[in-house]
Amino acid sequence: MSSDTTELVAQCLCKTHTFKSSVPSSSLPLSATCCHCDSCRHVTGAMFLVDVEWPNQDEDLSALHAYDFSPNLREFSCQSCGTRLFCKGSKPGSTLGVITGTLQNEVNLVRYDKHIYVGDTRDGGASMFMRKSHPDATPSKRFVEGSNSKELPADWPSNFDLPDPEAQVTPEFTPLYCHCRGVNLLLKNATDLKDRAPDKLPFYHPGTTAETFEHLPASTFDLKAAVASENKDPRLGTLEFYQSSPDVERYFCSKCAAVVFFAVHDRPNMVDVAPGLLDHPSGARAEGLLHWNFGTMGRLEDVEGGWREKLGKGVREEAEQWRIERGYPKTAGRVRREAGNTKMQL
Repeated sequence: MSSDTTELVAQCLCKTHTFKSSVPSSSLPLSATCCHCDSCRHVTGAMFLVDVEWPNQDEDLSALHAYDFSPNLREFSCQSCGTRLFCKGSKPGSTLGVITGTLQNEVNLVRYDKHIYVGDTRDGGASMFMRKSHPDATPSKRFVEGSNSKELPADWPSNFDLPDPEAQVTPEFTPLYCHCRGVNLLLKNATDLKDRAPDKLPFYHPGTTAETFEHLPASTFDLKAAVASENKDPRLGTLEFYQSSPDVERYFCSKCAAVVFFAVHDRPNMVDVAPGLLDHPSGARAEGLLHWNFGTMGRLEDVEGGWREKLGKGVREEAEQWRIERGYPKTAGRVRREAGNTKMQL
């Protein structure tokens, strides 16, 4: 391919579907829009949905699973692994967008520089540590609703409007559901550990694992068997899984493609929960329930050398700066880990 053009490759996790198109190299990085609305969080399981315009507006998507997100928007995903690949509006002038998580990790390919419907988050959501456009750290625009709505100042919301990280966890149960409500569960808090010293807290607590969901199996092995069963319990709804490796299951909604759980066999008594599915009164980050490990970023080594590396490092640095400015405490696990590293250095 000519150096004047750059090929874009969008691919699902299981590699059943691969789409290719090209853009002028001069148009890079592609400008991405992050939508933080309630619906996008519940349809992805993530803290926001982010896409860029796909060059081939007539792309054949007939092999993908289609889901009507709204009367004006249809989304397309892989039926096998649940990867969301495209979204397309039905209004005149709407363009086909590709989800950036499916694109290759080449240098300078994508730039996250606009955040819409941040007002839905109530607490700023993930936009609080994405207020700079990485990799060049110029200010990003954040809007209450769409890009023609009121622009939010960099300091919104103020620290005074955010939950006290030391306050008692409330409520007892937090709704957890996908966009189509095919997965509709309750997550119990961990207030029974409130009297333990921070350094005595376990890595995880059953209050945030599968065993505290109503009607959900207590172990990851039982959960896998229940979802795979020919006589699947209807209370499991539209929950399905993709076996991405011999010891890993990735659970998603088979209708709207929302990510739900991540399970690893060497952790049989816990699953990772997609935070975008939580509906907590404190806001999108559910700080009345969760303690965030701001200033850290897992698996950055997996994205070295591409646009995701600079994005990840930038978000990590911005989150740590925001944590310090806000006076948000480090997690107990981080304190123990850093104390251990100090002892090793001595």
